[in-house]
Amino acid sequence: MNAPRQPERRPRLDPDGDDRPGERAFTPTLLVTLAWYAVPMVVYLAWVLSQPPVDARCAEGGCTVAGRLSTAIAGGWAWTLSALTASLLVAVLLRLPRAGWRAGVAGSAAAILGAGLVTVVLRTAGWVI
Repeated sequence: MNAPRQPERRPRLDPDGDDRPGERAFTPTLLVTLAWYAVPMVVYLAWVLSQPPVDARCAEGGCTVAGRLSTAIAGGWAWTLSALTASLLVAVLLRLPRAGWRAGVAGSAAAILGAGLVTVVLRTAGWVI
């Protein structure tokens, strides 16, 4: 008679994903950081498109969809790209130590720190944001 076999134990899915101890996992961190900029940008552009054209602003950029989008983007592209670049740099710096923050937390913190840093620098330089 054979001894009862215990069911084979399969390892559970790794709840940390790419965030295993000792690994740096830059890609998830950068994707979370990018999402903090991409999602609000898409929501803002959808809001711009849902608003009716205002006659006073039509002279500047045109009343077409492309004209309204270009007017909306032109006002903040320098700040947004500067903040995104700084945030991606901060995300990489937060992930450099072997033990540290998880990808989601590091990406969120990087987005906040990068945007704040650029805001302080641009306001100090005299830009009106």
